[in-house]
Amino acid sequence: MNRTQIYLTKTQIEALRQIAQKRNTSISEVIRSLIRERFKKVPVKKEGLLSAARRINKFGIKGPRDLATNLDKYLYGRK
Repeated sequence: MNRTQIYLTKTQIEALRQIAQKRNTSISEVIRSLIRERFKKVPVKKEGLLSAARRINKFGIKGPRDLATNLDKYLYGRK
């Protein structure tokens, strides 16, 4: 799972709390179940890493030559 942050009104939070309490679960699980229900019929296109790289290469964008060696530096800003 990926952690995310969203802004909700007080009314929305209170409604989620009530639903979570009624279902004896967390607000996060209520949000996930609502999203699953809403988007269950929407197809999700999954793209592999290699096909994404090929698509990006079509734009002529070159990455750093030392990416494999310094991956943490590029991802997290450290060595």
